[in-house]
Amino acid sequence: MEIIHRTRTKSRIIPWSSDDTYILRGTDFMSLTGAFYVPNTPTLIGDLGVKHDNTERALKLIGEDLIGKPEAVFVVSPHFVTDGGIGIIAKPKLNQLYDFYGFPKAFYEVRYAPPGSPALAEDLLDLAMEDDVPVGFAEGWGLDHGAWSPLIHIFPMADVPIIPVSISNSIGTKDHERFGALIRKLSMRHDVAIISTGSIIHRLDLWQKGVLNVPENALKYLDVCLDAFRNGKWEEIWKAPREMLESASPEGGELPLRVLSGVVGVRFKGEILANETEFGSASLTTASFASVP
Repeated sequence: MEIIHRTRTKSRIIPWSSDDTYILRGTDFMSLTGAFYVPNTPTLIGDLGVKHDNTERALKLIGEDLIGKPEAVFVVSPHFVTDGGIGIIAKPKLNQLYDFYGFPKAFYEVRYAPPGSPALAEDLLDLAMEDDVPVGFAEGWGLDHGAWSPLIHIFPMADVPIIPVSISNSIGTKDHERFGALIRKLSMRHDVAIISTGSIIHRLDLWQKGVLNVPENALKYLDVCLDAFRNGKWEEIWKAPREMLESASPEGGELPLRVLSGVVGVRFKGEILANETEFGSASLTTASFASVP
């Protein structure tokens, strides 16, 4: 069992084993440096004969837009899971993790070592303690491929500070939105951006069985998400029929998007930068978001 310790000097989460909404409004409007949802498939790391040129082009454009702007980027990875609260990594150097298996040797030779940002992680923890959001520093984890597989395209020079962020199935959706609201609040003091990663359709079980056709309900769920992004309506995603959600089996469930929704707020505009699929089992969606007054 993982326990979150939240005293000011010893805040940490020992990570890894295993519906209400809270979003800032009105006078809390800010201008975030950037907010994005991006794919994190290992096929972004090396050549497996899969082409997703539109995705790679979109990731590159995000980096070109952000370069020189953020003091740090918070990156939510569904591969980073903690119990008891959301974990953030507050280290000056991040340990690169190769948390994928059975790929060519070249995939494990890719090096990506961006700096961390302990100071901004500390600032966020201060806000979390003020608002009683279950957040702590995480030990024993690092920068997993759910974060660095898109980052190698967004910031290929690895020169932008990164703060890895976990999801936590033990605290529910509301606290993920409240955590996103903390990043929103922090952006009033610092130039920060957020990237949530994952696949809206994540049915690797079908690929393992040799099934190459995406289920109809999964595609319907993807359409619901894309329309919600474009139309600025998170609730359309939260209200999607359960059979669609289960058929799509999004990576991390709704939690990466819940964090993102807390950051950008209930009034936002979204843009789909790229949308592709691979192996008939996973979607690669790249989208940008901006709050509106």
